[in-house]
Amino acid sequence: MGTETTRPLALEALSGLPDGVGPTLRRGVAHLKLDCPPPCSWDAAHARAFIQTIERAGEDPAVAAIVLSGRRLFNDVLAAKTAPDDVRPLVYSAIASARKPIVAALSGPVTGSGLELALACAARVALPNTTFSNLARSEGHLPAADTLIRLMRLIEVERAAELAVFGALWDSKAAVEHGLVDLVAARDLVQVAEKLAVSLKNDPRVALTSEPEVIAAKIYGLRTKVRREAPQQTAPLTLLRALELAWQTPARRARAEIDRLDETFAASPEAQALTYAERGQAALARTTVHDDLAHELAWPLLREAIHLLDEGATPGQIDRELQKFGFRVAPFLRSDREGLEAVFRRQSGLANGEDWITYSPTLDLMVDEGRTGGPDAPGWYRHGSDGRYTFEPEVERLLQASATFQRCPRAPIDDAVVVERCVTAAINGTAHALEAHPDLSPALVDAIWTQRLGFPKWRGGPLYMAKTGACAPVASLERWSKARNTAGVAAPLLRRIVAKA
Repeated sequence: MGTETTRPLALEALSGLPDGVGPTLRRGVAHLKLDCPPPCSWDAAHARAFIQTIERAGEDPAVAAIVLSGRRLFNDVLAAKTAPDDVRPLVYSAIASARKPIVAALSGPVTGSGLELALACAARVALPNTTFSNLARSEGHLPAADTLIRLMRLIEVERAAELAVFGALWDSKAAVEHGLVDLVAARDLVQVAEKLAVSLKNDPRVALTSEPEVIAAKIYGLRTKVRREAPQQTAPLTLLRALELAWQTPARRARAEIDRLDETFAASPEAQALTYAERGQAALARTTVHDDLAHELAWPLLREAIHLLDEGATPGQIDRELQKFGFRVAPFLRSDREGLEAVFRRQSGLANGEDWITYSPTLDLMVDEGRTGGPDAPGWYRHGSDGRYTFEPEVERLLQASATFQRCPRAPIDDAVVVERCVTAAINGTAHALEAHPDLSPALVDAIWTQRLGFPKWRGGPLYMAKTGACAPVASLERWSKARNTAGVAAPLLRRIVAKA
């Protein structure tokens, strides 16, 4: 296959496409390569040129199939559009309706609009390093209706829900097992894709089918899981309803129903927060931010969590409630896995410059006892061989010693109080940090929280919550400071943000 010479396709010049386009024909397979180095965006002109290329390749009698590849092409590049109208559905439709089968040659992260692009192809081949995630369309919208229809015809409903609803991250092995990817190529990705493309001409793909009663039962179970794991979110149930429509409704009606769902969801506060968070993350990708800033932002929340331990909370309670709030990572469990220093890295001085903030010796006691976590030391939990973990009694003794040192009586703490105090401390600490870094913007600082610190993207970020009135951080700080001041006084910036909310 590799010994045959290649020739340019009989296509007109493509002045609208990004640099790096090199359509060639080898043994009847057209290879269209679109490298998209950052910064890269697709506007209407790019989309038209690409669609024309696909159409002309389909009309060329010498072309039996098409292989589509490119650096970053499948890494959500289409989300960074500059056109006033969304060009993505037009691109997906052109690929899905092409006269010749199109095979996606995938490597690296396949995410967002890139995953939708790959799903529009007739088949997919991936390198071992490929990952798949984040099917949800950007800018606070659901995935395109046709994308969900293709997904439901390709893989089982539970696997589709993992990817679209629960935010799973699949490696290439999992993608093959679940039916998302046809082949994994150890090397020579394009050649493997070419062979698969040729086979598709005589062996078209058959849509996945299943008994309606079985699918209905699985969707019911998934709906129960969503209500249990994401009770405060609207997006998961909306996405699950869209998947259900994609499966059980004729395509034309499904498109209309899913579009109506999308319009309703796009107007919701959650979708607006997602849009804000995604734009902030896009700005963060173009900005150089030192890693120490992330630790500076995280420390007020972590310090508040330690004080809550001293007052009577447990690591398991705090981890559980923060995850229910939406955090992707639980601080104490992460500390056990990665090490105390990796998570509870303290700054050079006490947070916010307030030297009167209550000191807790808990972390020092943990270090003195060698409970620093990581692969070689105990931590906050007792871990079993079956992967389960329970509160470590020895830690209870250390917490009691810390509380005694501070003359702080320990008593059970309400779950809602745990969340309120941790989130309020995060908001106030973020406002203080932004005052210390006037070169940064609120959206950029919030993006550090959602991108690097696991803050739920659908809540926008700590400052976004304060700005939109989703919480009352100043009132919380004033109320809790009367009992025990552990989060400091409200930052002047925070007072201004709340006053404008």
